[in-house]
Amino acid sequence: MAGDGGNKAPAVLEPVQGRERVARFLLGLMRQGVRLRLEMRPEEVNGEAGSVITDPGGRVVTVMVLNIASGVVHGIRSVVNPDKLGHLGPVANFGELLKADRESRHDE
Repeated sequence: MAGDGGNKAPAVLEPVQGRERVARFLLGLMRQGVRLRLEMRPEEVNGEAGSVITDPGGRVVTVMVLNIASGVVHGIRSVVNPDKLGHLGPVANFGELLKADRESRHDE
């Protein structure tokens, strides 16, 4: 699993490798997505299976692409760099979403 934040959005800095580590990482992302009320919709991305994840206002947060060969997922790429997402529509500021989430949990 690799991410591209382009130093403009939070992303995994080093690729996460191994089935178990990737699965744990994805579970953490899913928990975070639930807290942030993100929505995921399946999409074909550059000819590959993937998904577009949006915030409650419909702004694009990230795009994920699955690298599949012989029916097996061999890799996952996530793009959160806003410069690379703008052509899909309005883009959310992922860093601000995370900051607001941290602050709301801190206030509880």
